[in-house]
Amino acid sequence: MSEKIRLAAMDIDGTLLGKNKKLTDYTIEVLDRAAAAGMHIVIASGRALQAIPETLCRVEGIEYVITSNGSSVFSLKNQERIFEKDMTSEQIMMILDFYRNYECPMEIFIKGIPYTSEEYFRFPERFGAFGSAAEYVKTTRNPVKDIRAFAMEHKDEIEGINFIMNHMELKTEMREKLEAMGGIYVTSSVPRYIEISHGDVCKYAALKWLANELNICPEEIIAFGDGENDLEMIQYAGIGVAMENGIDRLKKAADRIAPSCDENGIARVLEEFL
Repeated sequence: MSEKIRLAAMDIDGTLLGKNKKLTDYTIEVLDRAAAAGMHIVIASGRALQAIPETLCRVEGIEYVITSNGSSVFSLKNQERIFEKDMTSEQIMMILDFYRNYECPMEIFIKGIPYTSEEYFRFPERFGAFGSAAEYVKTTRNPVKDIRAFAMEHKDEIEGINFIMNHMELKTEMREKLEAMGGIYVTSSVPRYIEISHGDVCKYAALKWLANELNICPEEIIAFGDGENDLEMIQYAGIGVAMENGIDRLKKAADRIAPSCDENGIARVLEEFL
């Protein structure tokens, strides 16, 4: 293995996993080889811990998972939350007050568990989630009768909030107003989502914390991503890699472009360092 790369961080959807949401045997083999050679393998996702695919959790080489866009870092082996930066109760109250004017579904993440309204859980298609996206909602979310009241009840322990919408004009309006509030991190990993967390949170911040804990400098890190919420992480890493299927903004910021997620892009690049 190259002496330079000691940690590989990677997004999940559109990066590690392709359209079929399956991890190939080739990718598993490369990840295990990298770990056996001493490289720390880190998942960095907007997903909550409970929504991380079981196939990834079973890969022996993966040590750590950054979740909720950097609100948490978990040790995968024992599911221990080793880093946390929840939103403040004041931020939650501010967002719930804002949310009174909208009817789109809301998700909240608490200690690695995602919750949403019963209506969105039962009928995700009504809100633009079809096929695998609808299945994702039904298999990873926990429904509650009144998501607003539930958020209020748990306002002191929320990692992050997602708003879901299938009208981009609404998304633009909501995002502009949320960003104007200040003190919160607002991003979007997929077109239907607005993702919100504490203002000090992003994948980069969590990765930097973990790297410091492991005594690893940025020059020894390679990071892979495809979306807006990967930007800061890509810029921080010594080698920032955007997937060929990634957004243009990310590809312009990256040090190099990997083959697409459907072409084992991560494995093909990582193998160069083994």
